[in-house]
Amino acid sequence: MSVARQALPGLWLLAAACAGDAPFHPTPGPPVLAALEAAANPYNVLAVAVSFTVDGADSARIVYRGAGDPEQATPFTSVQDGPARLVALGLRPATAYTLDVEAIGAGGLTRLSVGATTDTLPALLRSAHLQISGTPSPGYLLVTPEFFGGASDGYLLVFDEAGVLRWYRKFAGEGWAVEAKQQQNGDFTVYLGQSFGYQPTAGRFAEVHPAGDEVRSFRVSAPSFTDPHEMLLSFADTSLVAVHLLGYDVRPFDLTSIGGSPVAPLAVHFIERLGAGGDIQFTWNSGDNYSISDSPVANPGQLDLVHPSSLALTPDGNYLISLQALDEVSEIDARSGAYLWRFGGRHNEFAMSNDPGGGFQGQHNAQILPNGHLLLLDDRPRGSPAGARAVEYALDVPARTAQLVWEYRPDPAVMSPIMGSVQRLANGNTLVGFATAGRVDEVSPSGAVVAQTAVVGEAAPIQFYRALRIRSLYRYEQP
Repeated sequence: MSVARQALPGLWLLAAACAGDAPFHPTPGPPVLAALEAAANPYNVLAVAVSFTVDGADSARIVYRGAGDPEQATPFTSVQDGPARLVALGLRPATAYTLDVEAIGAGGLTRLSVGATTDTLPALLRSAHLQISGTPSPGYLLVTPEFFGGASDGYLLVFDEAGVLRWYRKFAGEGWAVEAKQQQNGDFTVYLGQSFGYQPTAGRFAEVHPAGDEVRSFRVSAPSFTDPHEMLLSFADTSLVAVHLLGYDVRPFDLTSIGGSPVAPLAVHFIERLGAGGDIQFTWNSGDNYSISDSPVANPGQLDLVHPSSLALTPDGNYLISLQALDEVSEIDARSGAYLWRFGGRHNEFAMSNDPGGGFQGQHNAQILPNGHLLLLDDRPRGSPAGARAVEYALDVPARTAQLVWEYRPDPAVMSPIMGSVQRLANGNTLVGFATAGRVDEVSPSGAVVAQTAVVGEAAPIQFYRALRIRSLYRYEQP
């Protein structure tokens, strides 16, 4: 029991406390916010950075609203006492916004406002948009336009469901951008350089935060060249565990047997897995497994031996590699480097059924679905019938049989002999990117087109490497 005495009218002082009474803990007050300041984002005028100081908060976010948009919010982010900074993304250009910082702690919530007006878009980006018919699945469309900034600048572009540009990142002076994706940790990665996969030129993959600041850079081990077609990152939660890259060396080949030079330079590709610290954990080299006689045509004009168009991890952790120049997709053991199976091309092991196209040619973006099926974009550069299509095969690996169970071939045909993408969405629809046509179709499991999109610039459709659905600009969510 506590004993108190009144020292003055209305004022009581604590005099004593009996043994065993609980100690007195004052109730914490709400967080304290101060020094709010909004500033332009240096990488993207469609974003605003808000800096502030905070005391007594566990996490904070920005709630923002501007003309033409409903109220939106960033995810809550952990903060510590002292200076903090958050970035609001996906804004409109030349628009006034009210941005409220909300800080939450044990003592409650504090909200403080600041205003900002976004700048106008750079001239090159003002005409970039999507022309959409139908109703696409929720989310954004991530596009890597090719040669959009000429030969010296690369761009990543993200459009909303209405076709409006909502996020971009320019990479000045590093060549064009090629393969890009949103990684499991929410960051974006993209290849930067001037390589189609065979030039003896340096290139790299950059990792950037959603706010646009660069985090890391990835290359294959020197002195080899980094291929632009694919990079995979493996994470434990959001901590980087491994980097999976395609690389190549340029070697002289005797091509007199097919009417070529006795010392023709060809790029020879390999898979390289690096640990988080850059240590080499695994290599597999196509030069140990293929020769120029493996080409599906008698007189190939390619400048590399196999031209890998994609790399994926299978559900059991092995590598699925698409060799575009050979019309082959193979699974390779990620520990021994041995073939587990080979599908298509001169080394085909599968009996194929129910495929009116008679197999795939010049394929891209091959992947194993959760149900074990193989999904890919069949570019068909030499195909009859002509025109690219998306195909799904049910593989019985022990029996070495492959049955076509789903395809999407537009009518009339769409010519897209190189590049492109295919993405199975969580709702069962499939996003098909016809890259050189600058067109993206979303198709239901029954084959019905639910949305058709053209990626448009000033004068013509914009060609792209891949077009992928993402759900959030701030973090990775299953599309």
